[in-house]
Amino acid sequence: AVVSTQSTGWSDEEQEQVMCVFINIATGHIAKDLLTERDDLMSCLLKFLSHFNSQLQIAATTCITHLVKSEDSGCLDRQNKLKEMGHFKELQTLLSARPEVSDRAKIALQYFQ
Repeated sequence: AVVSTQSTGWSDEEQEQVMCVFINIATGHIAKDLLTERDDLMSCLLKFLSHFNSQLQIAATTCITHLVKSEDSGCLDRQNKLKEMGHFKELQTLLSARPEVSDRAKIALQYFQ
């Protein structure tokens, strides 16, 4: 159900709750890898980055920041995976977004090596 949130007609608030779940999962060391291994979830995260709702974009950038921080041995693999899937490029496009979004995108981008 998480993967298809944008096609189900879920409200922005419901989608924000999905992102809160993603963010919480992305704080655990083992869970980071499990989340990143799921291409469908990573695609959903990418959709949230390009969503028109800035709150969803902020939540998505926060989640990515948690995934790519250099706190454990798997961070480089996660960074590479997100680069391959287009997350890095999408974060770069957010640099010209509203300040609250671009600030979060800058934070996420600084962790990529």
